Amino acid sequence: MWDKRAVLGYSSVYIPTDIRQWLSSTDSEVIQRALQEIGLPAAREAGSFDLRAWRIWDYVARSVEYVTDKRASGLEDFWLFPEETLMLHKGDCEDTSFLLATLMLASGISEHCVRVVLGKVSSPEGAFGHAWVVYQSETGIWCLLESTLDAVPSQLVPADPFTQPSNQYQYQPQFCLNASHLWSMTQVKAQMADWVKLRTGTKRAKRGCQ
Repeated sequence: MWDKRAVLGYSSVYIPTDIRQWLSSTDSEVIQRALQEIGLPAAREAGSFDLRAWRIWDYVARSVEYVTDKRASGLEDFWLFPEETLMLHKGDCEDTSFLLATLMLASGISEHCVRVVLGKVSSPEGAFGHAWVVYQSETGIWCLLESTLDAVPSQLVPADPFTQPSNQYQYQPQFCLNASHLWSMTQVKAQMADWVKLRTGTKRAKRGCQ
């Protein structure tokens, strides 16, 4: 990524970054303090990982206010690292998704069960570039963790229904990543630059994960 982080004090001078770096801060003191604040299960036993995922999802919803990059930084698209999102208590869909996934990974959930997804949401108001998190539950079901909610459902929500055209808010993944890999999820090889163009200047996607 060539245009997501600028040198401090020089908004037009960008630092090349690997997108996976936004999921690499699992050992940071800020992340570890947040996990202590959340109060996760001490034991790693059946049922505890789904509970970890839900509590972290709930924590992010309660702790971070959604704001656009334009409002927060004056830039069209500027990605915060998870620690920055936590310290500021605000961010947009990429910021909150990277934070949510980083906290889940830092809590001991396997990276094989956590993905940040980049794509778009089709809604009655139109299609919007968006980012969200998916988590594979202990029963093997992939669940949608919408990271921009103000309050989360009382239990994890299966993701598949939200990919169906009949859903009022259809989530359409284009890329997904964890701390090690980035995958294209479309039949025709997609380019990250095309998704960035979709995100730039977009309105906030209406959130359907209720």
